[in-house]
Formats: sequence, structure tokens, C-alpha cells
Amino acid sequence: MKIKNNKTAFTLIEMLVSISLIMIMTVIFIVNYRSANKRTDLIMTAQTMVADIHMAQNNALGLVKYGAVGVPAGGWGISIDTSGDYVIFADLNAPETIDYKEYNSTSEGERDNGARYNSISNDLEIESLTFSDGIATTTASTANVTFLPPDPKTNIYNPQNEYDYTSLEIKIKEKESGKTKTVKVNFLGLVEVID
Repeated sequence: MKIKNNKTAFTLIEMLVSISLIMIMTVIFIVNYRSANKRTDLIMTAQTMVADIHMAQNNALGLVKYGAVGVPAGGWGISIDTSGDYVIFADLNAPETIDYKEYNSTSEGERDNGARYNSISNDLEIESLTFSDGIATTTASTANVTFLPPDPKTNIYNPQNEYDYTSLEIKIKEKESGKTKTVKVNFLGLVEVID
């Protein structure tokens, strides 16, 4: 009587090839997941900045009070710095007065009265703040955008040269890959991510 031996099994080489393929596919998945996650952080940071600028605009339109001071004489605004920090502040100085459109952290940035602070992620940076007046452009390390009710009138102000511009582009960069997103604000109050 003959006994048939029909045992089927993987050889050692087949096992190693299978494990290698699984490892390669896992590494590719992890790398793609991390890069997609960083892209998402960049997009979300740009969209959050747009929402925060809209918040300052809505505060001005809604005549939101700044603590016991009441409705700020200069409206509400946002002060952005290339360090990656920005603050929604109440401009307490009336138009045509000293320090109108300027951000004073001592009196205009109190959280208890309605100011709001934000910082971008450590993996990102504000690469540049570019002002334009329709003819020429200039860059600075700080920018103030204020909204004066009732319209609200949009002021795009460069505190370094004390000049008003018609638009501001805030370029946010992902440090590792160099990918960027740009938030643009114009004199009509339109705020959008343009790329």
C-alpha cells in the first residue's frame, strides 16, 4: 500500500519574499500618511487664519464690546507677526488719532475682554508678509488688519513704515517640505486662501 504525501507548505524563500513585500507596503503607507498629515496641517492652519480674520471682521460688524470699554472706537483687528503668533485685538484708538490701527498688547490684547491669541504649529512658519498698494510691494515682519464699523472699512496697515496698503499676502510654509499656502486680504475685506 502506497501512502501519498500531499503536504503543501511555504518554502523559506517564499516566506521571506512575502514578509518583505508586506514590510515594503507598510513603509510606503506610513510615509504617505505622514506627508498627507503635514499637508492637512498646512491647509488647516491657512483656513484657521482666514476664520480668525473673519472673526475680527464679524466683531467689528456686530459691534462686539471689549470688556467694560464698550465697542472699540477703531473697530476690531488682527495683528500678525512672522514669528508665527497673531492676536485678534480691539483697536481702542479712534480714526485720525495717534496709534490708530496699531496694536498695543498692554491695553488692546486682554483675553478677559475678548482678545484672542493664536500660534501656528512648530512644523510651520509664516514665511512672509507682503503688502501691495497696487503699484509696488513691500515685506515686513508685522502686519495689522483692522475693520472699522459700520461698513466695515478694512485697513491693511504696515506698522514698520506706518503706511496703508490695498492688500496683504500671508505666506505660510511647511518647514520640512517647503510647501506653502497663501492667505490674501484685500481692502474690500475679502479674505481667502489663494493657493
